[in-house]
Amino acid sequence: MAIFLSSEIVEIKNPSKTFVWHDVFNQIKDKTNGNIVKLNLVKSTREKLYFHVVSLHGVNLFLDEPYVGAGFPPEAGPPLVEKPAPTDDKITCLIIPTGIGARYGGYAGDANPIAKLFSKTNKYLLTHPNVVNGAVLSDIPENLIYLEGYLLDKFLLGKINIIPNNKNKIGIIFDKGIDSKRLDYEINVLNALQTFYGCNIECYTITEKPILVKPEINEHGFSTGEILNIDCLIDKALELKQDGITAIAICVSMPDPELNKKYIFGEGIDPIGGIESLISHAVSSVTGLVSAHAPVLTDTPDVDYKNISPLSASEYIALTFLPSVISGLRYSPTVIKSSVDKGLTNNNIGQIIVPYNGFGSAGVLFLASMLNEKIFLVKENQTCLNVDPKDIRINFNIVEKYLDLIPEKVLHESPINLNVLRRPVKKISPSQSALFAKY
Repeated sequence: MAIFLSSEIVEIKNPSKTFVWHDVFNQIKDKTNGNIVKLNLVKSTREKLYFHVVSLHGVNLFLDEPYVGAGFPPEAGPPLVEKPAPTDDKITCLIIPTGIGARYGGYAGDANPIAKLFSKTNKYLLTHPNVVNGAVLSDIPENLIYLEGYLLDKFLLGKINIIPNNKNKIGIIFDKGIDSKRLDYEINVLNALQTFYGCNIECYTITEKPILVKPEINEHGFSTGEILNIDCLIDKALELKQDGITAIAICVSMPDPELNKKYIFGEGIDPIGGIESLISHAVSSVTGLVSAHAPVLTDTPDVDYKNISPLSASEYIALTFLPSVISGLRYSPTVIKSSVDKGLTNNNIGQIIVPYNGFGSAGVLFLASMLNEKIFLVKENQTCLNVDPKDIRINFNIVEKYLDLIPEKVLHESPINLNVLRRPVKKISPSQSALFAKY
């Protein structure tokens, strides 16, 4: 059977009384087929809820496999720890979905200062690539747990446990559609990263066919698209896993679309963010390994560097996006099924922080319907989604700003310039002496 992704908007009744995630999910499941690998609330009314549902067909997901340890055969994969994590090992979970125009975290690593602050609030900071990836820039905290979006959802749902890990064997999948000169450039980047980070970049592989992508911003305003030959990515990912790789970087050739113009200037939606999440969701859902995507942009137009926004600037200081992806994958955890009594569980979560109207993933809605005191919606971080928390029968905790959730002691001791948490971010100006000399 062919392996492919399908995407649809599923409309269901909004529960008139208590919001129970299992009942909502059963309504969605009844209207779909295939294995759901991505699910997000994208529109709400008091009567209806609309979910974007992406399903993978023609292949089993790792949770369907009979083995322990994320589907690893007994003779393969990383060793398991001996004891469950202490229940006082608390996690701060910072989530900002990609491709939905989030005012904070909707661009190129612009939420990284927020992540750095939250890393001081609990033993671990759990987040995903969109929050901390900044193309060639990386400045992540050492208590980071870097978990791809599909696996993050499964962790929140209680389907998997995670074991913090900083000794990953990283493998890279390159799209055959990348031309030879650019491929040599990216491999040179890998050699530089191995030397600079001191991490274990084990090997790379190339897909049998080019991966064809068609990014788009759909009628609901968020970024998504179509991927052809996704089976080639999955085949190579499974090969890397069998060879002992524990984290996967993916490089797919992508057009730099016309829609990118607004994004460059700090407006609109990241036009490839949605399709990047589909790539990593597909790979991680089948392998049980953390993956992250580093696009190889083609046909990049001349950039007006004088007018580029500070929010998207990091994507336009070099051709490659691999450095931040490889840096993050160093801190991707070992994933095990929740039936194995080891590692961190969703019981270790102290708080989950999400955008005001970008909270609608399965994992967040599941926990919010039971443990709403742990979920915080940040009002200053709005997205393009037509979702109103007041339509959902859940008593969310709503705060005005991210800083409202940061202890004063952390703010006082932090070296971070808090002005970068304002929107718009002010550009750096010439000195007064330079301006005076000019005249």
